[in-house]
Amino acid sequence: MKLPIEWITEYAPVNASAADIADALTMAGLEVEAADETQHGTVLDIKVTPNRGDCLSVIGVARELAAAYGVTLRNGPSVLSSEDEPPDAAAYTGVEIEDPELCPRYAARIVEGVRHGESPEWMQARLIAAGMRPIGGIVDVTNYVMLETGQPLHAFDYDTLVERRIVVRRAREGETLETLDGVLRPLDTGMLVIADGARPVALAGIMGGAETEITRRTSTLLLESAHFDWRSVRRTARRLGLTTEASYRFERVVDPEGVVTAADRACALMAELGIGQPVSGVVDLYPGKRPVRVLTLRNDRVMGLLGYPVDCDEMVGALSRLGCSLTEEHPGVFRVSVPSWRPDLLREVDLVEEAGRVLGYERIPENLPAGTTTQGKDTDRARFLDGLRSRLAGAGLQEVIGHSLMPESPFDDPGTADRRIRIRNALSDELSGLRRSLVPGLLEALDRNARRGQGPLALFEVGNVFLARGASEHDERPSLGAVVCGPLTVRSWHPTANAESPMYVVRGLADLVAATLGLSFSVRPCDDPRFHPGRRAALIVGDEAVGAVGELHPDLAGRLHVRERVGALELDCDVLARHCGESAPFVPPSAFPAITRDLAPRVPKEVPYAEVRHAVCSAAGQLLEDLTLVDVYSGDRLPEGLRSLTLSLTLRSPSRTLAEDDAERVLATVRERLRDQFGASFPGD
Repeated sequence: MKLPIEWITEYAPVNASAADIADALTMAGLEVEAADETQHGTVLDIKVTPNRGDCLSVIGVARELAAAYGVTLRNGPSVLSSEDEPPDAAAYTGVEIEDPELCPRYAARIVEGVRHGESPEWMQARLIAAGMRPIGGIVDVTNYVMLETGQPLHAFDYDTLVERRIVVRRAREGETLETLDGVLRPLDTGMLVIADGARPVALAGIMGGAETEITRRTSTLLLESAHFDWRSVRRTARRLGLTTEASYRFERVVDPEGVVTAADRACALMAELGIGQPVSGVVDLYPGKRPVRVLTLRNDRVMGLLGYPVDCDEMVGALSRLGCSLTEEHPGVFRVSVPSWRPDLLREVDLVEEAGRVLGYERIPENLPAGTTTQGKDTDRARFLDGLRSRLAGAGLQEVIGHSLMPESPFDDPGTADRRIRIRNALSDELSGLRRSLVPGLLEALDRNARRGQGPLALFEVGNVFLARGASEHDERPSLGAVVCGPLTVRSWHPTANAESPMYVVRGLADLVAATLGLSFSVRPCDDPRFHPGRRAALIVGDEAVGAVGELHPDLAGRLHVRERVGALELDCDVLARHCGESAPFVPPSAFPAITRDLAPRVPKEVPYAEVRHAVCSAAGQLLEDLTLVDVYSGDRLPEGLRSLTLSLTLRSPSRTLAEDDAERVLATVRERLRDQFGASFPGD
């Protein structure tokens, strides 16, 4: 935002150099990027932070300058208030607000006898210095008042308004509006529009419509001055890709109490410049008027936070210069009425900050912190998560760090769709909600690398996921995710070295994590539709679900630019941490040899291997040291509906050398259990 110093000092009578003025405004949190000498005098290029919309005007900047130099802010030119005039304007037009939440206030004034022509040179010079192009008398006046007061205005051709009235409402399905830039824009029901009796005539707070713009034929105009909800303006501007001087200010909150004052100032200028004759009175609807915000401020708190003595009179003077009204309730305790143009002052500490910057940051003493200190260290959770990262990185995976904000994705867990946390005012659809799974972000990174010819790929992430819990609460918990495409080992000339199934790879990674934590996972059937129906499993630790592994469903894998199948893994780190805290007893290595025996039961195909494994382990008892699934066969040599599982059992005793009879007794017990429980048969039966 560019403003001439001469214009600012009309309201803040300060006799100082441009550099000193720039320094004073910097103390107010305004970044002065340049002070350029032009033919119109010295012009400040000011960068305003999003929370200081009150400084997007000459008067707002002058108020800060006056507070910094301790001078009285001058009032603007005296303007006859339309609220004190006979309400003749009500005979010309009416205003209806259908959505007071999005439009808390709307004021309209009428100007007759409009004469067209250029604005005076002094006004054009100030507009040019402020970076705006003079267009014509009426538009220049509205732009001038916007720069002066911060309140955007818009003029409609009164005679083109159907029924000569204004309706502030949401757009209806299928409506369109041709804006002043000549673009026909489709509207949706989330957009606030200014309408007449039949159609939209302007985008509220952004831009007017072409059908009601001021032309040479305009003889009577309706001047709009309103307050719109900043969220609504921002949302509509982003959807349409349309940013204007008006929307820039409304998005940063405009003072609702200055609506009528700005309209009166514009009408006074039009009358003074001979542009038109304002009709007395104003049609002002203010259904969203809010009470003045009142905060409590303690002088002791001010001194405690600033770190130096502050007299009560000093404190009152500093805040009064910013427009606050202070009343002492008790000695050293004040009730502070916050001005309407400062919606960012919400708490006591905000007032302390304001007082501190007006009094001067240079008064804050440079003292070293005193007191006992403790050595910083990671939390138990952070150390736990770092251990998981180290283990997966050691297994050959690469860590990625994804964005917590994600769009809707087909790779998301559909079981949590109704628990997605949406962002109210997302900058784009790509940042529309908090992630509820790590898998979509990992697959996006995998796809991006695959498109660039990288592979094989094995990526993991340890980060937080977010799920809504009720209307106003949410769960945030750490999760571990991994995706694998291609073998973990370097590509080899040997054909079988590159034929690893991604299901077994990610299951192996899950077992690796479990072994690191001293846990073991059991598996159950999984119904997650993101995974292949025959290559997926839910992981269980104790009696609690900890996550899922599987091969990505072919329909979803087809969306990626990869040739190999893709495996995915996701684990809940809180569940892992809860169970790994249970220390396992130490078992010394046995001094006696082991016996290995193979078993090939034929079981129905519908029987999960997890159930077979559980039956074998419980039947074999304490002599079973390890059980490995060596092979799975189903084909013509077996009866229909059966499959053969080749199991390798490692048996060992901690106290003696096992004999052949010991092994045979264990195998006989296992065979009997499998026959009874699953109807299994064995070769030779």
